[in-house]
Amino acid sequence: MGAIKVYAHRGGLLKAPENTIAAFKAAFSSGAEAVECDIRRTGDGQFVACHDANVKRVTGRSWPVSGASWAHLKTLRVFGKEPMAHLDDILNLMILRPGRDFYFEMALEKLSDAADLALQIKRAGVQRRAFLLAFSTHSAFLDAARAAVPDIGTAVMPLFPSDIVGTAERAGAQRVCAGWIDWPFTKQLFALGAAAFDFKAQAARAEQAGIGVSAGVANHPRDVRWLSSLGVSAIWTDDVPMAMKYL
Repeated sequence: MGAIKVYAHRGGLLKAPENTIAAFKAAFSSGAEAVECDIRRTGDGQFVACHDANVKRVTGRSWPVSGASWAHLKTLRVFGKEPMAHLDDILNLMILRPGRDFYFEMALEKLSDAADLALQIKRAGVQRRAFLLAFSTHSAFLDAARAAVPDIGTAVMPLFPSDIVGTAERAGAQRVCAGWIDWPFTKQLFALGAAAFDFKAQAARAEQAGIGVSAGVANHPRDVRWLSSLGVSAIWTDDVPMAMKYL
C-alpha cells in the first residue's frame, strides 16, 4: 500500500468555515487529497453545501435549507465569514484541481435528488472524481445515482466495522468511509469493533478487491497514528495540517 492520504472532513472545519469554498481551497493547499461536504437541496431545487437541515447554527438565521431559495441563502455568511457553497462553485473548483477527489455526503430527501445531483456532476465532466456518499442504511440513494450516471463514484459509510467488503459490495460502492460520528461513545464503539473484527485484515481484503478504505474523523495525533496502523488508505480529519504532520 502507498502513502496514507489525508481527506478533509467538511473541508477541514477547524481551519476555515465548514463546507465553504475557502475551506476546500485551504484543505487542498495544506495537502489534502480529497475533501468532503454535506450536500442538500434548496426549496427552488439548487444543491448547496450545508451539514444541518437548518442554517441557524452556521449563519444565525433559522431557515430550513429545503424551504429556502438560493437567492436568499447566498446572501448569508457561514460563521459571519464565507458564503455558502453552491454545487456550481464546487464543480468549478474540481475542474481547477484535476488531481483531487470530492466526496458529497447526500443529505437528500428523494431518490430523484440523488439522480439529479449525479447528472449535474456529469455535465461538469468530473463524475469519476466525485464520490456520492451515503450510510449503508441509505444505499438506495447510491443506486439511484448510478442508474442516472453509471460511472459516478460512490462510497458507503458502515454503521459498524464488522464487514467492510460485504458492506461495499451490497451498496455497489467503490470506497468505504468507516469511523465514528461526533456522538458520545461512537469512537469507543468503533475501536471495539475494529479490534473484534480485525479491521486491519478487513482493510487488506478490501484493497485486494479494489475497494478503498478510509477512516476517521481523527483530530488528535494519537488517532491519526492509530488509524494509520489499521491499514487504511486515507484518514479523515478536521485539521489537515495536523494530520499531515503526524503521518
